[in-house]
Amino acid sequence: MTTHTDIMTLERRFWQAMQDMDLETAVSLLDSPSITVAARGVVRFAPDQYRAMAQSGNARITAFALFDEQVIFPAPDVAVAAYGARQSFTVNGEHHDMVVYDTTTWVRKNGRWLACAHTETPEQAGRPR
Repeated sequence: MTTHTDIMTLERRFWQAMQDMDLETAVSLLDSPSITVAARGVVRFAPDQYRAMAQSGNARITAFALFDEQVIFPAPDVAVAAYGARQSFTVNGEHHDMVVYDTTTWVRKNGRWLACAHTETPEQAGRPR
């Protein structure tokens, strides 16, 4: 049986792959198609399109830490992970730090867990607890 720890291990594996620019690991964890929603809008992509986006971008994660992790299993082959992330990154060579709140929906296909949907919301000043 898949556990909270198993799903969060996949999340950390994906984040580490982004930090390391290990595109093969990142792509191996993606469903086809996948979808993401963030401050710049909605993007639907296949794993190869993700690879191209990652290679063409000028932003790089340099460090991350996940916190307040929650995982639910609404169906046997579906997991939703929600958590906060403190991330450091560079854009055009400039260093930034940011806190975001993320969700990833994972689906199990042919015995493998794949990320099919991801959302990211930047932390807002004065957010209620």
